[in-house]
Amino acid sequence: MSIKMPLKLLYEGKVKLLLPDRAILGEEAEKAVFYNPFMSFSRDLSICVLKAYANVTGKKGLRVAEPLTASGVRGIRYAKEVDEVDEVVLSDVNPVAVRIARINALLNKVHEKVVVKLSNANSLLSRYDAKGKRFDFVDIDPFGSPAPYVDSAIRSTILGGVIALTATDMPPLCGVYPRVALRRYGGLSLRTEYCHELAVRLVLGLLCRETGKYELSIKPLIAHSTRHYIRVFAQLTPSKEGSKNIGLIYHCRNCLHRRIVKLEDLASTKSLCEKCYSPMEAAGPLWIGPIFDKTFCEEVARVASSLDLLNKKELKKILKLITSEADGPPTFYTVDALSHKYKLRQPKIQELIEKLRSQGFHASPTHFNPKGFRFSGDVEDIVKLLAR
Repeated sequence: MSIKMPLKLLYEGKVKLLLPDRAILGEEAEKAVFYNPFMSFSRDLSICVLKAYANVTGKKGLRVAEPLTASGVRGIRYAKEVDEVDEVVLSDVNPVAVRIARINALLNKVHEKVVVKLSNANSLLSRYDAKGKRFDFVDIDPFGSPAPYVDSAIRSTILGGVIALTATDMPPLCGVYPRVALRRYGGLSLRTEYCHELAVRLVLGLLCRETGKYELSIKPLIAHSTRHYIRVFAQLTPSKEGSKNIGLIYHCRNCLHRRIVKLEDLASTKSLCEKCYSPMEAAGPLWIGPIFDKTFCEEVARVASSLDLLNKKELKKILKLITSEADGPPTFYTVDALSHKYKLRQPKIQELIEKLRSQGFHASPTHFNPKGFRFSGDVEDIVKLLAR
């Protein structure tokens, strides 16, 4: 299992990692085996989500798949840090990455739990698509879009299991290349102040439609947007009603009004804004249902508080925001967009939220944007409040 290249020992929390030495190899190190230290936050949160899933379901002996493993760090952390995990199956198409992942599993003394295979991601997952072989948790963490792996992820996940998807192709998802989003995710993206939420909804929309082919649906548990990527966690459910949560979100650039429309109501929907009668633009089809399960988010936050994690402070902050916005309506507003559009002073976000709540509205901050807030009323209600 020896590798004839300079290696360097690194740590991510309590996990030891042998990786190609960038100081010697330069950019060739990443070509050999990719490792992104900035994704440690994502891996910390994933540990909390898997632990929360075990707590909520009471399951033990969990089986996990991570078929785009690179250095093996994510899968090794699942095996080492989540006691309820019995087996982790990893794979990569790069033989050097496979050998290094195996070495890292040995180094962390989880080699009896961790199986590393040289395989294409879809090929690996397809080997586990039969009843009795499927996984409790399938983690798709690619460079770019998760779309090519969604179908095999569904087929290899048990009913009630969780599928985690990462997307780093933010320009298409955030409206820079809407037709690329349509091709990859089956829905048009839109450049708005809440485009990262639309990105989450486009990914969930794809996942929902793909599960529908098997008479199944999804229940989103938690999602987040951080730095250059979004990530969603959704539970596979036996419901055949998932299509009821697929629709379009219309956006008025003139007054910032939004309209949520189910696909079944699309034929009777007018394309003009009901507030200012301007033409509206549409994003989707995408997921228009809840993107957070508040009870599950609270459990993830509790787990995060109990663990010794590298990004604990940032995790607690973001999970507090996610929990507060979990019951809010789809899409959010930002104080800078409103102030710019209506030529109003820009208030402090917390002061505005408190004023909205005092008026009887649901209002909460959002983790998607530090100047963003969810709000149960209409845009004119906010404008009246800001104009006072």
